[in-house]
Amino acid sequence: MTDVATSARLLPANLCHVSEVTMPAQGLDAVIVGVGRAGLGLHIPVLEKVRHHSAAASPFGAVVGLVDAVEAGTRRGLHRLEYDYGYDPRRISCATSLAELKGVDPDHTVVHICTPAHDHASALRAATEAGFRRIIVEKPCAANTAEVDEMRRIADQTGAGIAVINPYLYSRSVASCKDKIEAVGRLPHYLEFEMSKPRITPTLAGRSKPESVMDVEMPHQIATALFLTGAQRYRLLRAEVRHMHYREVDTEPCRVVPNMGVGIVVLELDDCIAVLVSSLDALTRTRVLKLRFPNSEHIEAFLPVTGDDHTSVVIEYSGRNTDGSTEQQRVAKLPDDMLARCLFDTYSRFATDSPQISDLTFNRKVVDVMDKAKTFARIRR
Repeated sequence: MTDVATSARLLPANLCHVSEVTMPAQGLDAVIVGVGRAGLGLHIPVLEKVRHHSAAASPFGAVVGLVDAVEAGTRRGLHRLEYDYGYDPRRISCATSLAELKGVDPDHTVVHICTPAHDHASALRAATEAGFRRIIVEKPCAANTAEVDEMRRIADQTGAGIAVINPYLYSRSVASCKDKIEAVGRLPHYLEFEMSKPRITPTLAGRSKPESVMDVEMPHQIATALFLTGAQRYRLLRAEVRHMHYREVDTEPCRVVPNMGVGIVVLELDDCIAVLVSSLDALTRTRVLKLRFPNSEHIEAFLPVTGDDHTSVVIEYSGRNTDGSTEQQRVAKLPDDMLARCLFDTYSRFATDSPQISDLTFNRKVVDVMDKAKTFARIRR
């Protein structure tokens, strides 16, 4: 048996209870379903980071299977595993469906569903029919609440454990904001979370086809707001979507991509008003979370904006300066590799049969807010 405590550094402060459990000496293996940007570009590299940084205490063993509807996808994934991570391709099972996957033990394997949201319920059903009972689903967990309910029925019938990827719940800066709420003893009266990034090239090229801006970063923002406030009551006050506009020179006609420019959601979360803004045609990357309390205290968190930098900056303000401005109380720079902590904790919980933080019950609220926001903003289904 190996103690997870040696790798607790991968976890934010409010999740250190994971370090109190003992892990099997052999970590759980992984099957990646959907070898695209999420599966090949995010899940596999971060799993390998967890394995190498955690050494003997890693809850993750190895990638043992690749599933993609297009055979070229599995070939691409196999090539990446061999040349980037030193895998023997003969030891990895590849298939175009989970039913055809051979030589993988479901009892010691986690299935990663990295397909589009509208396919998650059917992929979950296929995974459980193939005998798998530990399943990770990419965000958003489904296209609508009806599909989340169908996923819950499948889980109840089969006893499958399901975790949804929500890395911001594992951010150390988000944990600092949660600690601030507990220290103040009440919810902030105002929460603002802005995520902006230039996503123009892949959108114009059609390399991925989300329904709207609401499907890209907004699930993260909604989940973070619900997690921070722990709101028992939530109500949509406003939702708006703007088109993406682009032209290289003034003489060219403007290209318009419907519903892919800016998304705005305003929520009432118990006694807190949350304003969530996501821009996909911005010139710069921004991920800023702000909480303001009635007693003039507030906190700002500047989260990592690229996959190459895993540092957050948290600034706390308290009281007033003589000129009337708010006084800075603390500035902290925090290592903040959110997705690594997310997968480390998720695998640890699967290995020890512990409840997941980002489960279907929590994510049904996220999808419900998205459903209502799309209807409010008149996004055509």
